[in-house]
Amino acid sequence: MHNHFDYIIVGGGSAGCVLANRLSNDLNAEVLLLEAGPKDRNPLIHMPAGIAKLIDHKTLNWNYKTTAQTAMNERQIPVPRGRTLGGSSSINAMVHIRGQAQDYNEWRDMGNDGWGYNDVLPFFKRSETNHGAHIDEGFHGAKGPLQISDRSYTHPLSDAFIDSAVAAGLTKNNDFNGHHQLGVGRYQVTQSNDKRCSSAAAFLHPVVDRPNLSIITNAKVRRILFNASRAVGVEYQVGNNVDKAMASTEIVLSAGAIGSPQLLLLSGVGPAAELEEHGIAMVLDLPGVGKNLQDHLNVSVLAQTKEPISLYGIDKGFKAATTAIQYLWNKSGPGVSNVAESGGFYSSKFSPDRADIQLHFIPLMIYPKPVAGINQHGVTIHACNLRPTDVGEITLASADHRQAPLIDQRFLQTQGNIERMREGIHISREILASGPFAELISHTYSPSDTCQGDDALNAYIRAHAETEYHPVSTCRMGPDDMSVVDANLKVKGIQNLRVADASIMPKLISGNTNATSIMIAEKAAQFILQQSPVKRKT
Repeated sequence: MHNHFDYIIVGGGSAGCVLANRLSNDLNAEVLLLEAGPKDRNPLIHMPAGIAKLIDHKTLNWNYKTTAQTAMNERQIPVPRGRTLGGSSSINAMVHIRGQAQDYNEWRDMGNDGWGYNDVLPFFKRSETNHGAHIDEGFHGAKGPLQISDRSYTHPLSDAFIDSAVAAGLTKNNDFNGHHQLGVGRYQVTQSNDKRCSSAAAFLHPVVDRPNLSIITNAKVRRILFNASRAVGVEYQVGNNVDKAMASTEIVLSAGAIGSPQLLLLSGVGPAAELEEHGIAMVLDLPGVGKNLQDHLNVSVLAQTKEPISLYGIDKGFKAATTAIQYLWNKSGPGVSNVAESGGFYSSKFSPDRADIQLHFIPLMIYPKPVAGINQHGVTIHACNLRPTDVGEITLASADHRQAPLIDQRFLQTQGNIERMREGIHISREILASGPFAELISHTYSPSDTCQGDDALNAYIRAHAETEYHPVSTCRMGPDDMSVVDANLKVKGIQNLRVADASIMPKLISGNTNATSIMIAEKAAQFILQQSPVKRKT
């Protein structure tokens, strides 16, 4: 394979696969996609219920952890990130949420022209074909590669959650990505014909045979190569072999909110003091690289059912074999489940006009340390704070590209966060005591019914809260000195280098981040093709 290209994309995840598709659509452009992980051939990726085995998979997941979180009993919180073609879209729960219109209008009002809701909606629509039966059609696409659907299988407890939430006073919503987000319902998912539709399946697989698109997997990029302040190539490693690839037009980082800032820092672009600490030659003092890390934090409420009616045991023994056979035979049954089948958005007393809590319902008790000998059948409600004020950072542990960076989320260190999470517990308990759940639920297992009062709930949250796996904003877009890219996603002070992934979000959106990452890549591709087109070769 030659080593000179027009465009080089670092990272074959949610955003990178979109860019590989859109940029290589110009057959005059030579495009290279470098992915650190393997090809997405593992069947667990494609069977929706395989998510249960992917969340800590040894080869398809980076399996990061935070540093010890001082406000969370010094716990190190798992931060799974996809490490295969499709990235985190190959291991996530497939929940398709765009966030709220206000999220993008806030981006615009922060100084990012062209990123308001009306500006980004066409790119959401361009990316998708939505097969939903009850959607607000004006908000959705019908010709895009990403397949969005209603599931063919829904566990009865997931519908009982919706009915119980309505009985508790929430409204029903058939389209969280339509006119408004508030309410509860079944989540739409990135699935096609009852298989996961990752970004790789949607955007990359259909174009892998393009003669101008080269894809190298198991390729860990070690650093970006510069000529003064111009990005000219990358150095990458496959096995024990180190090679270089040169880009004549642009390099795009799509390595995610952890990988992209890490690579910039390793390459000499970042806060001068941090680069000096690790003996890295400075290319540019860019103080915002790795800063402004934001993520959603959730707290779980678990309850036991009176009867053995949950998904408990579906991944073990005879039940696992039956589920697999049923799925392989006719793509039906629990194997189609994305587990987080239903949920919704709730406005707490802190945000009466706009949802600030997201609920994910799981027809299964998910608990880090289940107690032996108890009834394991039950349900889980994840209550997620959509308005976190905690801001963390990504820093290097060393100058060795093989060493994971330090991820300090600084969870629960600012006011307002734990109060919203208590509200999440309160509404979860109300739902579990209402409607069909009033008859189906035996009792709340965790936190127990005796866990009452602010102090007790605060202690529970600090001991049990987990990240929702939505890290963003570590290469923030904006006009200020702490931003890393401008509104065209160009790295400030560097020529021929852009970032296009979740790391550029100026602020965390109100919901799952995969759809937004894909939208960002769609918009980035348009920028690149318009601003840095490849000159026709003669």
